[in-house]
Amino acid sequence: MTTNPPLSASGSPSLSKGQVAFAALHHRDYRRYFVVNLLSSMGDNIEHVISYWLLFQKFHSPVLGGFAVISHWTPFLFFSVYFGALADRHDCRRVIQAGQFMYAGVSLTWGILFLTDTIQIWHACVLLVIHGMAGVVGGPGSQLIIHDIVGREYLQSAVRLNSTARQLGILLGPAVGGATMLLLGRRLGFSSMSLCSRR
Repeated sequence: MTTNPPLSASGSPSLSKGQVAFAALHHRDYRRYFVVNLLSSMGDNIEHVISYWLLFQKFHSPVLGGFAVISHWTPFLFFSVYFGALADRHDCRRVIQAGQFMYAGVSLTWGILFLTDTIQIWHACVLLVIHGMAGVVGGPGSQLIIHDIVGREYLQSAVRLNSTARQLGILLGPAVGGATMLLLGRRLGFSSMSLCSRR
């Protein structure tokens, strides 16, 4: 036996907020956060595509390619708990801003080194480590802050949408990065993305 949903005063079905599709997007502040989070994820993956390609073209080093992957994910393995505690005890916005400042500094430095063709392997290793640390600094805070934005009512929807934004960034970022390299050239493409589209 099925039951009909309760009717509103106007006679139309009245759905609870938890049943509304993409419920968290009905929250104005979360809509802004969703867009910024999507662009941030895209920027991260645009940088990966162009910087990794330029590093390979410059040094032809499989070891450096492996180090790029290890330096990106190892900080998450060892430091996520600690930076999660930091975000839990302090203002998430400040923690996220610290991570974004590190990202921006790395992107700007990549752009300068590639544009002037002065990059060396040790430069790349240092920047890759800082980039990996930036991810683990801001990552826990970017997840924790959604509760502050939407509260318990829309939290499940916001968590799902956060994951969607990240996956869209992973999908679209490499495409935008590749198109930028084709249209502007590798070094100029990276420099322009560092200055105008990164975080």
